[in-house]
Amino acid sequence: MELRRLRYFIAVAEELNFSRAAQRLHVSQPPLSRQIRDLESDLNVKLFERNRQEVKLTRVGRALLPRARELIRSAEALRTLAGKTQAEKNEDLQIGYAPAPTAAIIAGILSRYHELAPGTPVTLHDLSLSEILTGLKAKKLHAGLTLRPRPGEMRGLKFEALRHYSVGIICADSSSLADLSAIRPSLVPMNKLVGYRAADFPEYHQWVANVLGVSKARVGISQECDGVMSVIAAVESGHAPAVVGEFTTAVAGSRVRFVPFASKVSDMDVGLLYRKSDNAENVRKLIASSLDFKQFSKQYP
Repeated sequence: MELRRLRYFIAVAEELNFSRAAQRLHVSQPPLSRQIRDLESDLNVKLFERNRQEVKLTRVGRALLPRARELIRSAEALRTLAGKTQAEKNEDLQIGYAPAPTAAIIAGILSRYHELAPGTPVTLHDLSLSEILTGLKAKKLHAGLTLRPRPGEMRGLKFEALRHYSVGIICADSSSLADLSAIRPSLVPMNKLVGYRAADFPEYHQWVANVLGVSKARVGISQECDGVMSVIAAVESGHAPAVVGEFTTAVAGSRVRFVPFASKVSDMDVGLLYRKSDNAENVRKLIASSLDFKQFSKQYP
């Protein structure tokens, strides 16, 4: 049975006039009449009573009309879904990521994603947490791999924690702090620290103050850096320590020494951030990839 014949049947049933139905369908009347006869032959029923004066639906025609409309709606929904799915497949997945926090997880997540969505392009954007939040809310990003935002920043968003990290300092091997197995926040030289530039990472300075348990005014960032590699280089030079998450060691390797805080003053979650309302197939596959990676990491840390 052809969908075209169902559409012709619906048009004639609604117009109850073959000429008007033909005009509505932009076809001539003889082909329309043939298609109706062919449909009646397919179904082995009579759909219309027609004479020179009028066209009427038969009892069977009236019974089948709602179902014919339903089938056409279903076919149109299928076509729409197919187009949407094809568009999503061809659309680049835009992911914002924080380089240092995600250094140990991003490759595993993307590897799994490419297994679930082969051939789908992915564009990565090196961004701060605040930039990722802005990009998600403006719908310029599909998702972010980053630190957990504060509760007040989570409106309309969902966060899946994938890794949990301790907080401490990194210092040069030559520093007297490098021999410590753990450090109390009060022993950190808070008036001379290496840290991220406030213009690029506005949340960082307040976070350091919170971790150290002092006011922001008491934190002295004597050397500001524009990224994790410059922070590591400044610390390695012996300039000063930096307050960071343990994830920084995935980037720094053995170049500096990580010393955790003696008390868990402010452990950090790193994970996937995305819009609650985003049901795009590519985003669902990214979420599945992230959760698969989380489960694998538990088994093989």
